[in-house]
Amino acid sequence: MEQATQIVSKLSFNPGQQDIHNNQNQALNQQQTEKIINRVFEQLQAIRPAWKLSLPDGRAEAMAKKEWTKAFIKNGILSFEQLRLGFDKARSIDDKYFPDPGTFIKWCTPQPEDLGLPEPATAYHEACKHAHELTPSKAKWSHQAVYEAAKQTGFFELKSMAEKHILPVFTRNYDIITKKILKGEPISDIPKALPGQVQQTIAERNKAYHDEQQKKQLQEKGLDQLNNPKAAMNEIYRMLGRQ
Repeated sequence: MEQATQIVSKLSFNPGQQDIHNNQNQALNQQQTEKIINRVFEQLQAIRPAWKLSLPDGRAEAMAKKEWTKAFIKNGILSFEQLRLGFDKARSIDDKYFPDPGTFIKWCTPQPEDLGLPEPATAYHEACKHAHELTPSKAKWSHQAVYEAAKQTGFFELKSMAEKHILPVFTRNYDIITKKILKGEPISDIPKALPGQVQQTIAERNKAYHDEQQKKQLQEKGLDQLNNPKAAMNEIYRMLGRQ
């Protein structure tokens, strides 16, 4: 996602030399945002023909721009992609009046569906499906976020652990990644484990996988109601005449 200096360039005025996100000089930060606000007002005035009802004179417009500048800084509206979403929404709504800053900021805030992100349940089922493929990284993923969440959760875990155990892990990873994407942040650097979760060794993972497979076999044969797996396996041997 493009940052403040790129916004300035795309909106046809002189860019600053530092990114707003990383700029520690408050005066320069505000100066850059004010320049962005000037161009935002020009765009919105072109989109909304009745803007003079809200901004009847230069004094009213100057006061409004100060409030918009504060709102943009406070809410982190600092990227070209955010502004593009805002302008697109302004054009799509049948309204000729100038919006207030809060409304425009909501328009600038992308929703998961705006970026093609599937619902968490859909993403989880896709992750489980591709986890069973020989090379999950080469599968046809609906969105990079689903792949990253699956990778962080673990392909082995997705195909071997019970849903009640692995679904919360995947959901948590997908939620973090989704929020990072909506903010325009990198999505690779997230903790893999839930707070307090103990990572399994390879031996423990193998045991959990085989235990789960055995449980499925017992369920398929209708023997999962017996007291314990050993009793169930003994019953299978008896049925096979191997006692």
